[in-house]
Amino acid sequence: MLSKNLPIKILSVVIAFILWLYVMGEKNPEISYDVGNIPVNIVNVNTLDKKGLTLIGDKNFSVTVRIKGRRSDVMNVRPSDIQVEADVSRIITKGINVVPIEVSSLPKNVTFVSANPSEVKLDVDKVSRVQMPVHVKVNGAVMDGFAMKPAVVTPGEVVITGPESKVNLIKDVVAQVDMTNKSKDVSISVPVEPVDRNGNEVKGVDVNPGYIKVDIDVNKAIRVPVNAKIFGKPMDGYDVAQVSVLPEYVYVTGDDAVLNTIKSVDTKQIDISGKNTSVTESVPFDLPNGVSLVKSDSTAKVFIDIEKIVTNNITLSSIDVKGGDNKNVTILNPNIVITVTGPENVVDSATSSDFNAYVDATNATTGTQTLPVNVTTNLNLKIVKVNPQSVDVNIQ
Repeated sequence: MLSKNLPIKILSVVIAFILWLYVMGEKNPEISYDVGNIPVNIVNVNTLDKKGLTLIGDKNFSVTVRIKGRRSDVMNVRPSDIQVEADVSRIITKGINVVPIEVSSLPKNVTFVSANPSEVKLDVDKVSRVQMPVHVKVNGAVMDGFAMKPAVVTPGEVVITGPESKVNLIKDVVAQVDMTNKSKDVSISVPVEPVDRNGNEVKGVDVNPGYIKVDIDVNKAIRVPVNAKIFGKPMDGYDVAQVSVLPEYVYVTGDDAVLNTIKSVDTKQIDISGKNTSVTESVPFDLPNGVSLVKSDSTAKVFIDIEKIVTNNITLSSIDVKGGDNKNVTILNPNIVITVTGPENVVDSATSSDFNAYVDATNATTGTQTLPVNVTTNLNLKIVKVNPQSVDVNIQ
């Protein structure tokens, strides 16, 4: 009985399987399906480092992958179920490199059909490494009566590594320190920043070390005039008409006990022996022990005007009276002529208003007296003659 029914049973199984295939084909067909927004993993980047290359620009790419399989399988696939990569190990030159997309992982029961796009364009540059000094940018001013010494930077240089195109943009490396109203020494660790010629930060490079130590001493400071020291005499018939110095004032610092004795600072000596033309020299300062300039690298520029000596007569029509308190003093003839000698330019530009003529009536008695005339001036001139040398005055 069993042997009679066996062919029928086998035929039933075959028919059932065929019916199952038919139903599956109709109800759960094989389809193609697009899965989008799949991120592209850039792999083997370390191989670029060994070749002295690096990626620049956009490194974030996504693709759409078309897969094939039964509807029930493909419809459940998520972007995270598919792994896509671009292998950069074959890149050997800088510039735009086209790298194909490869699917490294797929869910079971689905097959890869295509990727869109099928490749990515990667911008590759050479790795550049330079060593640059760090410059401190001081913001704000210290408290009045104090001054900063130049900043001391540790370390003084940093190493910058990055794409050649970016490193070439860097013109300076700065560290900023705020010194607003500081009256004490400052020691601080601050970040360093690579900047371009316009002072804008250049990003995308590595700076080592990223932080440096900045020490700035803050000391009491005073402002004092600068005195140009000159020795020797010009050629016969010539004299110094004027001496000027830049800067006219400098800030110096030091211990309080030393600063209290400083009224001015001198330059190193300038020899004008035998000169008959003007002299211009840049000379260092001659500072007392224990005193230093706030700007340690400063020098003074000294201008010495040497001119031919000439003589001229100038008429003065006004004579002042000193020591005439409680006395009625009248000068009978207030006109005098003075003879001056000195550098040509000074003599030629001198006027009567540059001189002060006076008589001293302190010990004079009542009546008509003859008193000597005194003449003074702030000009670099020598008064060689006063005519008359004395005048009559009436004292009441």
